[in-house]
Amino acid sequence: MKICALLAAAAALLCAQAIPPETVVAKVDGKDVTAGDLRKLLETAPPPLVQAFHANPQLAIQDFFVLQYLAAEGEKQKLGEQSPWKEQLETARMNTIATAMVNQARDGYMPTEEETVAYYKTNVSKYQQAKIKVIYIGFKATMPTGTSIEDMKAAARAALEAAHDTKQRSEADAKTLASEIVKKIRDGGDFGKLVEQYSEDASSKAAGGDFGTVKVDSPFPEDIKKAVAALKPSEVSDPVRQGNGFYIIRVETKETQPLNDVRQAIIQTLRQEYLGKYLTDLRQRFAPKIEKPEFLLQMSSAPAGKP
Repeated sequence: MKICALLAAAAALLCAQAIPPETVVAKVDGKDVTAGDLRKLLETAPPPLVQAFHANPQLAIQDFFVLQYLAAEGEKQKLGEQSPWKEQLETARMNTIATAMVNQARDGYMPTEEETVAYYKTNVSKYQQAKIKVIYIGFKATMPTGTSIEDMKAAARAALEAAHDTKQRSEADAKTLASEIVKKIRDGGDFGKLVEQYSEDASSKAAGGDFGTVKVDSPFPEDIKKAVAALKPSEVSDPVRQGNGFYIIRVETKETQPLNDVRQAIIQTLRQEYLGKYLTDLRQRFAPKIEKPEFLLQMSSAPAGKP
């Protein structure tokens, strides 16, 4: 169902992009709205409007033109020159420009090649990648006993898992079995044969235990990434608990990603570090030296709206 929805969305997007900008796609208040008008609107629209458009395009277009009309009428009556609207507009403008300046400070900074290479060499461990194989040993889901909403949700999930669970072994039994398999491997046992004999993860078992490539930024659980980081090629981990099972991990190969493969990620990291220092310097520059702390205490203790 999700795949169908994604395909439909992708097809709709391609169709929308194929429509010439001068094509009239709607009429509002007797005026033409073209494909180009809507594209331009969505390019600069705030995220809530974009989300509303994807949820209900017709309603979003209606709301936008109502908003546009009200703003135009307010301008005619010079509401923007009256308090408190004037001050609120000034604050909104200041926030918008300040945000643009923050983005400009970050994105406008371009690290040198020397900085990029130095960061790569200093943090080379971040860019290791390892191909791994696994053996998965599951155990029967246990029922949470808490009474909170989260506990009840967890209990419902556990009940659903248990209903489809043909494994009756306990967590302790699963860990014991996994530990025994680890010992067999470390004593020279054939990992591939042990995968075939014991592993209960169908997809990796069908591939001889292959479980993909683990990188620092991979979407693997942290416990698995930590276990992989501690292993050398051909070494096997102790059982790693994840969900209702234990993984036995063997590192097949380990290598460092080439600089060119991670260059853009390093540039973004260095830009973020530059921005952090830029903002820290500004905060230090404008840190107030309080001369009358009792006044600030009085102001902060006053009810909202009553300084």
